Amino acid sequence: MSMLVELIVLIATLLGLITGSFAIYWVRVKPSALRARLGRRLFVVTLLCLGGVALFAAFARADGLAPLGLLSGLLTVGMLWESPIAALGDDAN
Repeated sequence: MSMLVELIVLIATLLGLITGSFAIYWVRVKPSALRARLGRRLFVVTLLCLGGVALFAAFARADGLAPLGLLSGLLTVGMLWESPIAALGDDAN
């Protein structure tokens, strides 16, 4: 039973990494209003699912809880990180 819980937590962590990264990519690269809105919603759903799995892992006392929590935190930092605005032209005269 313990190995099954660990496997579920590991799979959820990997799926959370993929979908969270995809959501950040969707919001950041060539942003449009629709893609940004859908990317943010996918990101929130991903974090809520990771939180649910973390709650399940905490009750089951799973060892994979630490990487799951780190992933949630790093995804949040990745979404909120302010990247510099690209220069449109060269201002040097």
